[in-house]
Amino acid sequence: METVIDLLKAIQLNLLEVVVAGLFIFSFGYLIGMKKVKKLTHEIYGLQRDVLELNEELLYGAHEGVSETPVIGLKPGSLKQTKIAK
Repeated sequence: METVIDLLKAIQLNLLEVVVAGLFIFSFGYLIGMKKVKKLTHEIYGLQRDVLELNEELLYGAHEGVSETPVIGLKPGSLKQTKIAK
């Protein structure tokens, strides 16, 4: 710790200047990180939507709407209704 204090004295910086500079660097990094997190979250939600669409195609075929007869041979009466959180 003495080494750090000696270096700060040699550069002639006081604690207030170092704290202000550190706070600025932290804030800048935090803003960049938040932007990247928002972008990745949006991408993840898009990928989840794509997976759900692919699962629907596997179960019901590649038709526009949901068909009455699933591709994998399930009977319409045996399909359970589930709630998906949005």
